[in-house]
Amino acid sequence: MSNKPVPSLGSLIGSTRRLILRELSAAFIENQIPLSIEQYIFIYTLNKASNEVTQQNMADLMCKDKSSILRTIDVLEKDGLVKRDADSADRRKNTLHLTSKCKNLLHEVSDIEAKVIERLTAGISGQDYEALVRALGQIQENANK
Repeated sequence: MSNKPVPSLGSLIGSTRRLILRELSAAFIENQIPLSIEQYIFIYTLNKASNEVTQQNMADLMCKDKSSILRTIDVLEKDGLVKRDADSADRRKNTLHLTSKCKNLLHEVSDIEAKVIERLTAGISGQDYEALVRALGQIQENANK
């Protein structure tokens, strides 16, 4: 058995996240995708939401402050990727929606992301990959309790 210290789980996940995002960002630049990683995470999260989403919902989903989310919405709206609609029940709230332009871009980006992930997971068996996804999912579930 090795005497090599085992990295902490948080450190390992954090550094892996940074490396994945670095590679994805480079692929966006290479493929002339006009999104920052933060913008991509925002529209990905909005796209995956199962119900109507408000600015506050997005802040909660992304673990970000409301003003940071507002700045992202403003930029994405200006770029024609997101639109705000007045909430029918509460006019003080706006629901967020992806535009058709954004949905087309997401399709293109998902292909790029798949290629990056395929390259980064080369040499990992399907069984190991599935176990990793299950373990990370369980950590997220435990953290959200």
